[in-house]
Amino acid sequence: FVKQKPVAALMQDAEYMLVSSAYELNDKNRVELLRKYLDRYPDTPYANRIYSLLASCYFYEEKYNEALALFNAVDLDLLNNEERDDCTYRLATCYLKTGNLREAAIWFETLRANSPEYAQDCSYYLSYIRYTQKRYNEALKGFLPLQDHPKYKALVPYYIAEIYAQLKNYDKAQIVAQNYLSAYPDNEHAAEMYRILGDAYYHFGQYHRATEAFNDYLDKTRTAPRRDALYMLGLSYYQT
Repeated sequence: FVKQKPVAALMQDAEYMLVSSAYELNDKNRVELLRKYLDRYPDTPYANRIYSLLASCYFYEEKYNEALALFNAVDLDLLNNEERDDCTYRLATCYLKTGNLREAAIWFETLRANSPEYAQDCSYYLSYIRYTQKRYNEALKGFLPLQDHPKYKALVPYYIAEIYAQLKNYDKAQIVAQNYLSAYPDNEHAAEMYRILGDAYYHFGQYHRATEAFNDYLDKTRTAPRRDALYMLGLSYYQT
């Protein structure tokens, strides 16, 4: 159709559908195609949506600063409801990934209030933000209902156990850590669960169990071990 060079208005519509299809099909040249469309039709009525598609491309490429700049140039209210919610979620995530927790929380809270589809995802990220801000009781309140969520059940218990440990509620921290290790012994968070379990045993005065748990932590961790864990391990050896 485009090769037949129809009237300009129809050409613009046809090319818009082509570049939109390139985006939906994950065409490797989709960013270039979208940008060329804007260069060719700078006053197109589709500009707002094209910018949202470009922003989403950068989001999926983990270029969060570039995505953020473009999302902020988009009038989200002019998109259809589904795309508006998708872009709001990506915008909030960009703020989170670039360290602006305040803006991230505002957008996640806004989306949670208006989108049943994203409500639980927003609850998770809001709880994570509260956790990083050491607002542990608020974070715990958000994490607890997500324990059985298919997307988060292998992740949320780690934060719950860590919060219980931070609040010195070691009996609950121990139970969560033990249940997690029984269910997900090879999960990436297993090492941290052994550390939390060692922390609980140490504060219960069960030093033999603490040394076992801390050594499991050292065996499984892929990062430099935490100094507080090494300190408690040393004292556990001393006590035994």
